[in-house]
Amino acid sequence: MRSARWIVAASSVALSLVLAELLVRVVAPVSESRLLPFTYNDERVHQIIRGDTYLTYDADLGWNLTPSRTRRSEGNVYRINSQSIRADHDYQLDEAPGVQRITAFGDSFTHCSESTQQDCWTVLLEDALPRAEVLNFGVPGYGPDQALLRYGRDGQKFGGCAVIIGYFVGDIERVVNRFRPFIHPDDSVVLSKPRYVLNGSDLVLMPNPVTDLDQLLDVHWVESTLGQHDSWYFPNTFTAGPLDSSHLVRLGRTAAYTWHRQPLLRTERGFPLYDQQGEAYQLTQRILLKFVDDVRANGATPVVVVMPGMLDLAQNATGVKTYAPLLELLSEAGAPVVDVTSELLVEVERHGLDDVFEDTHYSRLGNAAVAQKLAETLPRLTQPTCGPAR
Repeated sequence: MRSARWIVAASSVALSLVLAELLVRVVAPVSESRLLPFTYNDERVHQIIRGDTYLTYDADLGWNLTPSRTRRSEGNVYRINSQSIRADHDYQLDEAPGVQRITAFGDSFTHCSESTQQDCWTVLLEDALPRAEVLNFGVPGYGPDQALLRYGRDGQKFGGCAVIIGYFVGDIERVVNRFRPFIHPDDSVVLSKPRYVLNGSDLVLMPNPVTDLDQLLDVHWVESTLGQHDSWYFPNTFTAGPLDSSHLVRLGRTAAYTWHRQPLLRTERGFPLYDQQGEAYQLTQRILLKFVDDVRANGATPVVVVMPGMLDLAQNATGVKTYAPLLELLSEAGAPVVDVTSELLVEVERHGLDDVFEDTHYSRLGNAAVAQKLAETLPRLTQPTCGPAR
């Protein structure tokens, strides 16, 4: 009798699962493309291998600007010199007599993505400061860790009296990431990166593990190798599980994936990664402070320039600044900080958010506001190493 009841119960469960599976397939509450496993753009990897892309593989940094490359997109011109700097010409390692050289490092907001060459804030700043020379080392997709490493390898040999450390508020998500598609599966930057981990209060560098781009075409290698020490990684994001023939299983896996990402994702209500006890915040503050210390050790003045995105400006309009503790910490450490949020908010009030941004990056109007703020504040901040403005 007991075995019969077990058979009936098991049959009921099996029938319920079959009906649920049929219902999921018919109703399709989530489209096929949004169910795990996802795919990333392996054709992009082939393009990088062929050298057909604006960004190129870099064993140390993960990626860098392709040297001697000109790209035109939506009316914008992006010229990269032979030194992988966004510029129309190459630079001598030593600045010319009487020239105040300033170097700038950061991500796409420093690089001025979506803006043509002459509309970039680094160019506008150079125009506003007499006898100044501003070298733009910004690279799309960089975290502050990669910017720091690029300064150490490529930037410091160019000297200069001041270094701008461009920090976009959203960059905090990148310090705990190793493979860009773990954050955004459809990201065009289908490359891996080095990243720091904490050993007590010390930063320990984990080098970029990719030595051959063909490795990125193997999704099993990507997950087993790059998934380690990546806070965004969820098991079998890109590889199929043994039960993935079932839509019900895939729906459950996708729900678990979504739940896993909640503590990392920014919303209109807040930015969890700015929790001061969290790894991302702790890493970000230590990376920025190390950047500041390294610049000072080379005899230049570091200036951390904080650049808000659209959501930051929308939140700041209500007095919310999720990254305020980071600014306070940098200031307490004696690091010069310029937050351009107020200046951009003024332009938003005058012209509207859509005029300050192109799509997700600053327009010429937004870049001009950044350049004007820096032109007003840099001479005072950098006078100890740059001397008086000429």
